[in-house]
Amino acid sequence: MAQHFLLSKKYRDISEYELSRFTENDWFDYFRNIRFGGLDKSICPRCGAIDAHYFFKAQKRWRCKHCHRYFSIKSGTVWADSKLPLSKIAFIVEKFCSAANGISALRVSANANVQYKTAWVALHKLRESIIRTNQLSKLKGEVHVDGGHFGGKPRSGQFRHKAKPEEIAAKIKLGKSQGARRSRGTRANYERKKKNRRIVMVAREVVPGVGGTKTAVFLSSTENDKAAKYIADNFIEPGSLVRTDENSAYSSYSARFTHETVEHSKEYSTIDGVNNNQAESYFSRLRRCEYGVTHQMQARYMWDYANEMAWREDSRWKTAKEKFDDLLFRTLSTGLTRWWRGYWQGYRRRDEMLIA
Repeated sequence: MAQHFLLSKKYRDISEYELSRFTENDWFDYFRNIRFGGLDKSICPRCGAIDAHYFFKAQKRWRCKHCHRYFSIKSGTVWADSKLPLSKIAFIVEKFCSAANGISALRVSANANVQYKTAWVALHKLRESIIRTNQLSKLKGEVHVDGGHFGGKPRSGQFRHKAKPEEIAAKIKLGKSQGARRSRGTRANYERKKKNRRIVMVAREVVPGVGGTKTAVFLSSTENDKAAKYIADNFIEPGSLVRTDENSAYSSYSARFTHETVEHSKEYSTIDGVNNNQAESYFSRLRRCEYGVTHQMQARYMWDYANEMAWREDSRWKTAKEKFDDLLFRTLSTGLTRWWRGYWQGYRRRDEMLIA
């Protein structure tokens, strides 16, 4: 049996242990290589001039030869105005990349020795960088599409119902289980949780023998035909083979794609191999993140978490260094953060990213 990629030596081309031995000067040169593609030139974030700008070594910043603006390695990036040293930024990026199902802000706060709110915003800056640097072409070939419910899971009751002797005797007589019955949560709790429930819809391009290679995710209030049509119009190449479940939202797909369905109430895959398991695989990772890492996802930021898991799925065959360099480059090339600059001063994103 072949060794799993994550267990191979090829995957371990960089480690937290090795990165911990880097000095601030080492990280400064590393960031320069990632952002500017070398140490001999830099790019002014204001005028865009590429040149060997005046460099002040003690301050670790440049002065543009063209517009005369001062800038640093963080200027014009999501880390602008952040007081975090480069070593801690790199540490947070590495912890984010190495976690299979995501990492909590509480864990990053403890490991990086920063305040919880600093860790929380830093992780969301990484998610924003992933979203804003995604350049997905239309999916083609075999495409799996599905929708899954996230958020809004009502909490189970706090108390257990203690069965009375006569109830136990009645169950024995009927041949039923004698287990204690768990009380359900209150109606108010259910209604409150239900307001946070959303549908995460996913479309994945599938390569036979490899699995999902490109993933596009969307947030909707319900799994309806309007959302399904939006995905088909903008993200799937006409004539593709599209596989979905039996939901009526995808009934229009037969007119524009080779459309195959699987009835999930009966089976996971038809006898002919028709399934949308790569969409289900994505949901599995996102659900493990929701239940085991974040424990809840606000509807306002659910699309951010969904895109994070899409990035994890699509980069699962990359080495540790490839993932680290990819994400670090995204944070340094995205531009100023739109959603997290001044978050704790009240400048917050108000809207959800709903398509329907």
